[in-house]
Amino acid sequence: SSGINAEWPLRPGYKLYFEARLMSFNIMVPTVGAASASRDADQKRRHTKPVLPPCTRSNIVSLDCEMVGCGSKGRISTLARCSIVDYAGNIIYDSYIKPIQPVTDYRTKWSGIKKKHLVNATPFTEARKIIKKHLHEKYIIGHDLRNDFQAVKFSPHPLLIKDTSKCLALRHIAGLSEQKKPSLRTLTGLVFGKSIQTSSHCSVEDARAALMLYKKVEDQWDAATNPYLNDTYWDAVKY
Repeated sequence: SSGINAEWPLRPGYKLYFEARLMSFNIMVPTVGAASASRDADQKRRHTKPVLPPCTRSNIVSLDCEMVGCGSKGRISTLARCSIVDYAGNIIYDSYIKPIQPVTDYRTKWSGIKKKHLVNATPFTEARKIIKKHLHEKYIIGHDLRNDFQAVKFSPHPLLIKDTSKCLALRHIAGLSEQKKPSLRTLTGLVFGKSIQTSSHCSVEDARAALMLYKKVEDQWDAATNPYLNDTYWDAVKY
C-alpha cells in the first residue's frame, strides 16, 4: 500500500485545498456556472443581428496584403505589406511592414517584397494599430480576405466582409462554375479583359481590382451573396 487513504477525495475541504494549490501556481480554476454563462452570452452575441454602419461609399474600403515566409522553410505566412483604398480607389494606407519573426523566404516572385523593402519598414505591432483604425466599422472588400485578416490578426463582423472570391454573380459573369473559386487574376481577366499581376503582386493593384469587381455587381451583391442581411435568417435562429 502507498499509505494514501483511498477515500481521501471525499474528505471535506479537499476541493478548496486543491483549488488553492492550483492558484498558487497561477493555474486558473474555472467556475462551472461562470463558464456556462459566458458561453451562452457568446452564443447569443453571435446570433444577434448587429447594428451596422450605413453601407455608403464613405464606409467602403478595399484591402489587400502581401505576405513573406517566416520559420522553417518559410512556411509561416507573415504580413509584409498592406494596402487600403477607398471607394474611389484612392490610397488610404500603403506600407511595408516588418514581421516580428526573421524572414526566411521573401517570396519575391509572388509578393513583390524584397529584403530592402523591410529594412526600415513599420513594425508589425505599430502597423496593426493603424490598419485596425482604418478598417473599424467599415465594409471591407477584397479577394479571399480570410488570408488577409489572418495576417493582420483582425476579425471583422461577417456582415462587413465583401469577399469577391465568394461572389457567385461574378462567377456567372466570368462564365465559371459556381463550384470553382477563381483567383483574383483570373476573375479580373474574364470580367474586364484586364491583366493584373503580370510580374509580381502589388497590393494596391489587387485592392483596386477587387474594388472594380465589387462595383460590377454592387447592386445585387447583398441579395445574392450575404444571406445574413435577410431578416428571415435571424428570425429562424434559435439560441
